Amino acid sequence: MAASIQSAIAKLKHKDVRQRRRAVRILFDSDAYESVEAFSIYLDDDDVWFRNKAIEAYRRWAPKHAPHLLEELANRSDIDGHRCVAAVLDAIPDSKQAATLSRLLLDSSDDVVVRRAVNQLISAKEATNTELQRFQSSEDHVVRSYATAVNSQVSELLQSLQDAHPDVRRQAASSLLKMELNDVDSNALQSAIEHDDALWKLAVPIALEHKHPHLANLMLRKNKSQRKFLVQSLKDAISDADDSRLRMLIDSNCTSIVARWLVGRNDVKSDELRHELLFDQRVDSIDKSRLLERLLHRQQEPAIQTLAKKLLDESKDELVLSAAQNLYTS
Repeated sequence: MAASIQSAIAKLKHKDVRQRRRAVRILFDSDAYESVEAFSIYLDDDDVWFRNKAIEAYRRWAPKHAPHLLEELANRSDIDGHRCVAAVLDAIPDSKQAATLSRLLLDSSDDVVVRRAVNQLISAKEATNTELQRFQSSEDHVVRSYATAVNSQVSELLQSLQDAHPDVRRQAASSLLKMELNDVDSNALQSAIEHDDALWKLAVPIALEHKHPHLANLMLRKNKSQRKFLVQSLKDAISDADDSRLRMLIDSNCTSIVARWLVGRNDVKSDELRHELLFDQRVDSIDKSRLLERLLHRQQEPAIQTLAKKLLDESKDELVLSAAQNLYTS
């Protein structure tokens, strides 16, 4: 086997193109990683098939068996070579060597190559402060987003909230929402969120997850499509009717959102919260009637009859009275 591989390596320089192609196939079929350096002769070949095979050999075998070849490839001006190196950065065992290669690719004319190089430096924590500052001011919004994701400077993150691209703004807001901010910085963040729908949609799930003190502010005075998003976000984040986040919202006059979250729930805790909201004057009649309409399948339960009777006796709202009458069977 070793002899046949050496023979195939030797035939990579054969004058007959058919012999060269056959040698390439043998080496790939044999996974002959020791042949990788021999493919360097094809990097500048006139035949695109051989050039592609050289790149493929480097991609397959160089990261573990000949990483020095990748440095040579990165130093070339060939875009395909840059793409090959960028694609295997995370497969290189030595993080320092991967960082060296990444830096060689930072000036590539291919945006995807640069993005992968930047991501490798940042994810491996090899980027210097100077490099992070450079990435933060990049013309490429993806590179700016990578840098923003690891930025812990509040002032710089607040500045990124004004970035031209929504991905960068979202990344900055995501970081800020998880920080302990002073009143001035917190108000600046809140103002940015209120005036940017992309930030608002990002902020709601994060605020719910972290029980953010400004959660209620995100829930107030929203249009129909935003309310639908809020209700779904509540359903995704909260499973029990006694969750403290629901109480926080009720206490902050976000009763409509909580009522819509409650529709269709039939456990004991939900029954208790439903009873509370049905007699809460802050909840509008449409939300109350919707809560009652979804109880028709439980019409025969004594507790539901008691609830309907109490509403008929105490409510003065025609819509609520109509819904309660439909429930009441006595």
